[in-house]
Amino acid sequence: MEEFKNMDKLKDELFEAIDKICKDYESKHKPEFKTGQWAGFRTNDGKIHPFLIHHFGGIMVYGQDFKCEDDIYKVRLQVYRSNLISVTPAEIKSHLKKICDEKYIGKKVKCLIDNDIREVACFAIYLSSEDKLCYESIDEVIMCVYHKGKFASIIPPDKKKLPKTKDEGKKFLDDFLSKLPDDIIVLIDVDDFLDQYEI
Repeated sequence: MEEFKNMDKLKDELFEAIDKICKDYESKHKPEFKTGQWAGFRTNDGKIHPFLIHHFGGIMVYGQDFKCEDDIYKVRLQVYRSNLISVTPAEIKSHLKKICDEKYIGKKVKCLIDNDIREVACFAIYLSSEDKLCYESIDEVIMCVYHKGKFASIIPPDKKKLPKTKDEGKKFLDDFLSKLPDDIIVLIDVDDFLDQYEI
């Protein structure tokens, strides 16, 4: 029986030593985080959520969490400083790409570098050293849509004017009908339809 008591004591001492080694290692190797730097935290489902640090306040860190519907970032996150983890350039790229794919593809955007307005076609590159995300436009020009916490502006589409004459009305309806799927049968003649109205 005496051997078991000694074994339990040895086991406790071993666990204490391991715990001390882990804490010493963590204190020496824990990364220092700064304002404007990317950091992350683990969500409840175990995934890493990257964000830009906005400022520190006691035991809390406040971050910029980018939402697709916003043209600018908003401070939305509060994370305990002890929960901060380092994130890799690949994790940052994946996070930003997901946001920008939803936000920009197929839309006209004002490039952050040269202010050119172009329609975004597909992802091009993430430059981690510059914290810059670029996309290719439909005319194959590389354009910057994100740079150090700032997103490019989306240019709203031009509003089409309603027709004012019979000829404009015919063109308007012909264009609309030509865009319908092939399996929809349209039983209307545009000229007959317009003959019912005075314009």
